[in-house]
Amino acid sequence: MNMFEFLFKRSVNPASVELKEGVKQGPDQCATLALDRQSALTQAGDLGGNEAAAADFILQCQFAEARLKAAHHIHSKPGLERVAQAIRNTDRRVARLMQQRLDAILQQEAREQKAGKCIKEAQRLVEERQLMLNQVADLDRAWQSVGDVPASARELFDSTRSLLRERLEAQTALQRAVIDVRGRLQHLIQVSDASQLVPPAQIAQTLDSLEQELNQYCAAPEAPSLPRHLITEFEEQHRSFRQTLASMEKRHAAILAHEEAIAGWEAAPVDTLEQDDLKRAWRALPVLHEADAHLFKPRFDALIDRIGTSRKPKETALQGASRDIRQHFTEILDGMEKALDNGALHIAAEQDKILRAIDLMSVRLSPAQSAQLAKARNELSRLQSWAKWGGNISREELLKAAEDLPDQALAISELAKKTGSLRERWKSLDASAGPAGRDLWRRFDAACTLAYAPVAVHFKQMGDERRQNLEKARSMIAEVREFAAASNCANADAAIADWKAIAGYCARMTQLWKRLGPIDRKEKKSADAEFAAALRALSEPLAAQQQAEIRRREKLISDAAGLNPADRGSIETLRTLQERWQEQAKSLPLERNDEQALWQRFRAACDAVFASRKEAAQAADADRQQHLQTKEKICAELEAAAGASDDAILKVLRDARDAWNKTGPVPHASERRIDARYEAAIKALQTRLEQARRSAAAARFDALRDRMALCHQVENKIAGSKMMDESGLLELQAGWQTLPSLSAEFERALNARFDAAITALKTSDSRYAALLEQNRSILAHALLRLEISMGIDSPPELSRERLQLQVEVLQSSLKAGREAVTADAVLLKLCGLPALADERIGKRFDEIIARFKNGEG
Repeated sequence: MNMFEFLFKRSVNPASVELKEGVKQGPDQCATLALDRQSALTQAGDLGGNEAAAADFILQCQFAEARLKAAHHIHSKPGLERVAQAIRNTDRRVARLMQQRLDAILQQEAREQKAGKCIKEAQRLVEERQLMLNQVADLDRAWQSVGDVPASARELFDSTRSLLRERLEAQTALQRAVIDVRGRLQHLIQVSDASQLVPPAQIAQTLDSLEQELNQYCAAPEAPSLPRHLITEFEEQHRSFRQTLASMEKRHAAILAHEEAIAGWEAAPVDTLEQDDLKRAWRALPVLHEADAHLFKPRFDALIDRIGTSRKPKETALQGASRDIRQHFTEILDGMEKALDNGALHIAAEQDKILRAIDLMSVRLSPAQSAQLAKARNELSRLQSWAKWGGNISREELLKAAEDLPDQALAISELAKKTGSLRERWKSLDASAGPAGRDLWRRFDAACTLAYAPVAVHFKQMGDERRQNLEKARSMIAEVREFAAASNCANADAAIADWKAIAGYCARMTQLWKRLGPIDRKEKKSADAEFAAALRALSEPLAAQQQAEIRRREKLISDAAGLNPADRGSIETLRTLQERWQEQAKSLPLERNDEQALWQRFRAACDAVFASRKEAAQAADADRQQHLQTKEKICAELEAAAGASDDAILKVLRDARDAWNKTGPVPHASERRIDARYEAAIKALQTRLEQARRSAAAARFDALRDRMALCHQVENKIAGSKMMDESGLLELQAGWQTLPSLSAEFERALNARFDAAITALKTSDSRYAALLEQNRSILAHALLRLEISMGIDSPPELSRERLQLQVEVLQSSLKAGREAVTADAVLLKLCGLPALADERIGKRFDEIIARFKNGEG
């Protein structure tokens, strides 16, 4: 921008703008339009909620503000639809408001409709004969998705939902009661199996009470909700147990008969009993159950052994009578002494019985043999007395140990082992210390039987548990086969199978199989083989899909590792890869080890990208800190240049802008502060330059006014035919030379005008005087045109000419292709136009120069 352009820089003329607006629309029309707008706004505010009137008003009103104000009175759906349809393409604000309210009404209607459906469904469920828990759960989820509903609907739903909750609670209590009845039946069966001493009549009475109680539960209102297997299992167990009651009565009678018979035999003297008679009587008794044989068979066998033992010495003596009595006596006596020396008391006693059966009168013992026999018998008697005493002590200890077993809370295995050990030790005492008394034996046998009862119950329970576990295993195998057939895992199109459900099912069934419990060995092997074969129908296709999934995961890992951290879109790409990873992990889970290993690799690749970007960010932060220091230095240089010259300031501004544009970004926290400091420094220097420019421009306009005044002075002298001497002319020329110079165009025009006036003054040129007079009207016309363009008031007497000239200027500006005459050009023309100017014209010219001086030209 050169000096002349800056000198005559001016803003938009408000007068010309007002003139153009006045031409487009007159003041009266503007006032009428404003009154109509205000009236429409008032009418829109007075509608008072009358939706029909508001809709009619909107459709005929031409003012957007009034239509929008009236639109706030419309709330009903028909009114909203009417206005929205009619004004959709003419007033977007009103149409948007109508559509928003329509959408809100539709949403509320949809919520109310959904709430009504939920309430109807709840009421239907209340009347439903068999209420399921999943139905109530679905109802709760549907109600939660409704959102805000009226209070009346919510209260109705809550009351109906409370009825459903009461029904569910009643169902739960009923199921617990039925489970309790079934448990009591099972306990009754176990007790009856463990102890046959419980009267069958008492068992039948308890069974009838349980059946009656279950019938009451089955007649309850919530009975249809009971799991069918509970009732079925109870009925089957009840029917089976009822059928076994008759056999239990026979079994109980057989036990009582055997107990009575064997108790009588054990109480009778051994000498009065015969083995053959006892065996015939034993076979004639009612047949015992296999599980009850252990209660009496050992006692009967012990009784037979005792009878046989008492008869054996007699038989041996009779057999020895046929031998050489003397040799036989010697051998028996030697054997007796040897047995006594070895501590084999029972053998020595048997040998003594044999010796007593020999007719010693026929042997004719020597004194030494008699003494030897007497000594052996004395030793045997002494040892037998000690053995009998020790045997009784040992039996008492065994009895005490057997009686204490139930109170020791031993493990089942240890209890069985100790009970068997006690019986074996009792038998060994019979051989070493002689048979025990019948009462002591009964007490010992009863104590062992009582102690062994939990073991018998446990073994029966273990057998039942093994049978139940086998049934469960077969049921699981059938379930796996059904699931494999329904899962579509063998289909060629792998996409139709739910592999996530298949993987979860395989893992769950494997865990259930491991926790199944013990099964008989002969059944366990075949069950394991069948389960493995059934599960392979799922696991093999699943393994193939998991391998394919591993390859897809590997691809994600390679994609993550191949990302360039410097790319701006790397983070977004990485997030996309992470989302894909999560989706694939949810759709098909892998084995835990594979999942963990792949995830660690994928996470390491992601962390590497983040770490690289973090390092780059740290490096960028260091660069931003360096850039901040550079910009602070630039700001300091700008602030220090406030007292420099204009040229120096211009150079500083250019250098600062170049350096600022070349400097990179700064930390975000300091960006606003350093920018504000830079702008403030730039603005301060620009203000300083602007003030300097204004001062220079004001001085030049003063010089322009002074030069014009000198020109008018010389031209007035020419018009008045006044002569000046040479000194006066030199003085005028010297004053002209002392004035500041102007721009080239103005300097050239004014120098030419002044030189022409001086020449005419020197030569008294009458033609130049006539030219001055002739140009007076041109000067007045130019001044008037300049005043119009600059918005300066003209003298009152020129109002008609001003109005006419305004119309001409407007018509000229509206003609296409014609350039508008600027005030700068008119002023330049005035400066170069030699014309007479009186004092009034001078004042008008001074006013124009003052306007230019203030920057309004």
